[in-house]
Amino acid sequence: MYLSTNKLKTLRSENGWSQEVLARSTGLSVRTIQRIEAEGKASAESTLALASVFNLSPQALKATSNEIEVNWTRRMIMKNLLALLLISGAIVMLIILGASVKNYIDVVSGIFLILFLYSATIVTFGSSGFIKSLCGLKYLFTEEMNGGSQAKHLSEVYESQIKFLYGGALVGMIAGAIAIFGNIDNYENFALLRALAVNLVVLFYAAILSECVFRPLSIKLKTCDISE
Repeated sequence: MYLSTNKLKTLRSENGWSQEVLARSTGLSVRTIQRIEAEGKASAESTLALASVFNLSPQALKATSNEIEVNWTRRMIMKNLLALLLISGAIVMLIILGASVKNYIDVVSGIFLILFLYSATIVTFGSSGFIKSLCGLKYLFTEEMNGGSQAKHLSEVYESQIKFLYGGALVGMIAGAIAIFGNIDNYENFALLRALAVNLVVLFYAAILSECVFRPLSIKLKTCDISE
């Protein structure tokens, strides 16, 4: 069960108790109290002990629907980081085996896509949605969390950002195609093919960001309460 760490700290502070005093009152160890206040994850027995001390029901100590409570552990962070590195390594391997690395580098496309993504996010969700989407990237590195309505809202933001990325890529490709075919008389055969290849880079970037970052985040936040 995930408890509200803020609520626990507030209740303890209101009673003027230290973690040691709370530990003696509940019969739990100081280390257990510290872990619960840091991570929010508690067993049923620990939850009942805390609830009885504060004269509250166990449900009253649970994380509310407006909070995202996360159990951060070094092992979990490293596991998710390793998974991201494996995905990145697989993509890099495909790039190296496919063609020269410089064929996949287009700074202008990258800058355009990022600006389009976050401009569309601000227009749709406001500056607060933009900030939440940036701060929420940290949830890539955890699995155990309780989110409620806040997690669902953030999931919707990331789902929208996936659409913004592919929409931005479409705009970039159309603009590039118009530029290419508008100057087709100036291209030789190989130059034309190279220009068409460069025009696909923006879609490549959009697919990487969408499928490796934003879609996993969206699904994780949407299903976090179910998996609890």
